[in-house]
Amino acid sequence: MIPAPPHENRSPRVDELDGLRGLLALWVAVAHIFAWCGYWELNLPARLQRGWETFITASAAVDTFIILSGFAISFLLNKRTQTYRTFMIGRFFRIYPVYGVCLLLGIGTTYLTPAILSAAGWNQTIYFEWIAAITQSSMESLGAHTAAHLTLLNGILPNRILENASSALLTPAWSITLEWQYYLVAPLIARCVRSGGGILALTALIWVAMAAIQFLGGRYGWTWQNSQDAFLPGYLPLFLVGIGSYHFYARFRDTVAGNPLPAIAVASLLTLGILLKWHTIALTAWALGFGCILVRGSGPLAFSLSLIRRCLLHPALQWLGNMSFPLYLIHWPVIVIILAVALRVVPGLTSLQALLVLFVIGIPAILISSRLMHCFLELPMMAVGKKITQPAAKQVG
Repeated sequence: MIPAPPHENRSPRVDELDGLRGLLALWVAVAHIFAWCGYWELNLPARLQRGWETFITASAAVDTFIILSGFAISFLLNKRTQTYRTFMIGRFFRIYPVYGVCLLLGIGTTYLTPAILSAAGWNQTIYFEWIAAITQSSMESLGAHTAAHLTLLNGILPNRILENASSALLTPAWSITLEWQYYLVAPLIARCVRSGGGILALTALIWVAMAAIQFLGGRYGWTWQNSQDAFLPGYLPLFLVGIGSYHFYARFRDTVAGNPLPAIAVASLLTLGILLKWHTIALTAWALGFGCILVRGSGPLAFSLSLIRRCLLHPALQWLGNMSFPLYLIHWPVIVIILAVALRVVPGLTSLQALLVLFVIGIPAILISSRLMHCFLELPMMAVGKKITQPAAKQVG
């Protein structure tokens, strides 16, 4: 049984972080639209090039998602008493139905990708070479990739065992296998944190994990040369940042305005990323989002964060945040379908025209399909999970 903490959360959600989640999901979708339309490689002035690379790869958005997940799962585990079985059933019904449908769409659109690769006039790019390699691996080992994806443990397979295991079939789902690996150990981590002295023990654990992973990654990481590294140890420090952030939030959320510790924590996250050059953009994004729910007062930092907080609480971002998980997954097959149809209808479609099509038709299609999946699949399946786990939770309580 996973014991509950002395002080339970008063609310199961943090609205500001929902807004951040929606913004991150939209970032990933728009970045993939640009990449599919040939804008992965742009020759820009040096000052702009680095910013464009940060945007188009969207790795910082996924890194921030990972930190946010560490926070959110800690929030969930500390909200109420539940068994390991109850926790995993809830996580299964939270992600697997949406993931399963999007995986089927991903398998189907894999067979549309070769037509895009051959028909697009902008196909001589590094991005398309990468997509071609993933597509080839997907089609040559469809059964193995499907079986690995159905377990949600495809991220632990080295490239020498199954090539491109983490990114085949449904490329954005590489981070979902990473999440699932984290879910399997999250209750254990939560128990260790609670029995090991809280924030100080967790801080030490973060630094020890970072040092160990740097060493082991440099020595053994080559065996996991997958197109996208989705092996949990490589991302554990980011999850730990989220976990540590939750415990700091739980301790200081009711602090009166003017207490300097929350502001110091936010400033420390920013400094950590900048000085160490370790996931700088992700730590900055998280520090700002985390600061919005923690820092209060009349100082310059509190005022700046209050402006960001208003943005994150905007109804549009809240709307996106509610359906961010379907949006994160379904945008990929929607992009492929629309691009394949557009190239079939207009064989000479240019890169710019393809971009306009995906913005005018693709983004509304992505948003509509995400909303439908959220309302008619994600929410009902989450309700099923709650019905299954409620008797067990009552029995434990």
